[in-house]
Amino acid sequence: MKGITGMGALARGLTRERILLIIVVGMLVAIAHLTPKFLTATNLQITSRYLVEVGLVAIPMTMVILIRGIDISVGSIVALTTIVLGFSWSVYRLPMALAILLALAVATLCGFLNGLVITRLGVPDLVTTLSTMAIYRGIAEGLGRGERVYLYEDPIMRFLGEGRILGIPIGLFVLLPAVFIAGVVLDRTPWGRALYAIGHNETAARFAGIRVDRIRWIAYTLSGLASGLSAVFLAGRLGTARATAGLGLEFEVITAVVVGGTAISGGEGSIWGSFLGVVMVTALRNGLNLIGVPSPIQAMIIGALLILTVLANENLRLRIRGWVRRAVPAPPEVTPGVEPASVANPSSSQERR
Repeated sequence: MKGITGMGALARGLTRERILLIIVVGMLVAIAHLTPKFLTATNLQITSRYLVEVGLVAIPMTMVILIRGIDISVGSIVALTTIVLGFSWSVYRLPMALAILLALAVATLCGFLNGLVITRLGVPDLVTTLSTMAIYRGIAEGLGRGERVYLYEDPIMRFLGEGRILGIPIGLFVLLPAVFIAGVVLDRTPWGRALYAIGHNETAARFAGIRVDRIRWIAYTLSGLASGLSAVFLAGRLGTARATAGLGLEFEVITAVVVGGTAISGGEGSIWGSFLGVVMVTALRNGLNLIGVPSPIQAMIIGALLILTVLANENLRLRIRGWVRRAVPAPPEVTPGVEPASVANPSSSQERR
């Protein structure tokens, strides 16, 4: 029974990711057909840099949603990180390397505080991150005072924003190993299995000895760190630090993760699927820009995509459950005081002898 259930989970994941891969490839072909600018080297480099910024945040967001959480403060953490980075370099004259480390420390602290409020004070994830979204953005605006810091002068930021190795943007050398490591951790380690267990049934996970609060705390801390890394690459790409950075990023990331097959109800999903979701959402956004679709219409299209994906995932989940139910026959019902047929009628076993 356990093996068949595991087989069903594996089949569900593989089926979803294969379908998503086919959809992504088909969408890329369609966009390339609609606009010849899509497959140009310049456009692919621009798209891949934005892919890095969304993809880095999507990795821990997958873990957060797996445990039935949500983090909508990531965009505000990005804004605060860029402000700390820019002003510590321009005003306080820190070397850029130290300014980056300080900004990453602040971002990690923001995620740590999210986890602290959720696990120690018992405030729901949505309420906590909705509040901190406003708090972190407010701090960023207060520190920035409506100004922006230009970072083009620093060679480190130019390298992060425009540097390439063998024609590949620097950010991909961070994102792709991070996706691989996170995917292996979720698939092959006890910590990854604990995430799925918490998402399926938190109470049962606690009785099984899983340190639920600690894992949840780590997931939110990682979300803060990833948001900080995304902010560094964003600041390098734009060449500026400003309090408006990261606006709407949480919507893009959550959409990509859910499109990638991670269930909002928790317990189902994968890093591989989330990565495909990131590719799909960023390519769609870029293609709509190239075609000339207005931003409000783009938001409507991506919102509709999110709804359709949730419905499709739920339909696929029901189909797989039906497959597992048919593959595993239900155990015979035993009425108290009545022996099973094989015991009540031993003649069949005697005839076989």
